[in-house]
Amino acid sequence: MSEVLVLTAINEEELAEQILIDLVSEGFILSGNIIPVKTVFMWEGQIHIDDEFKLLMKAREGYYSDIERYIMDKHPYRSPEIIKVDANFGSEEFRKKLMSNKKL
Repeated sequence: MSEVLVLTAINEEELAEQILIDLVSEGFILSGNIIPVKTVFMWEGQIHIDDEFKLLMKAREGYYSDIERYIMDKHPYRSPEIIKVDANFGSEEFRKKLMSNKKL
């Protein structure tokens, strides 16, 4: 089974934490990181610079659609960033942990 990294960004730290807690609890992701970032983007014709929290989630590819659906349902942005990156979790010990998780 292949692995993926799923990324999104959100401007509320508590909601970022809750998203990761829910996705880990449901078994959709093995773990996630919250990384504070500054984002520069164009929205409605103007450049914006915002503080956000980047979520980096490690999961099996088969759960991507569940993760995307959850983010779309819970995210406060109209068009949330959701990026899926195919990955190979190179560390054999980490891959064993991923595969041993009963929910995953």
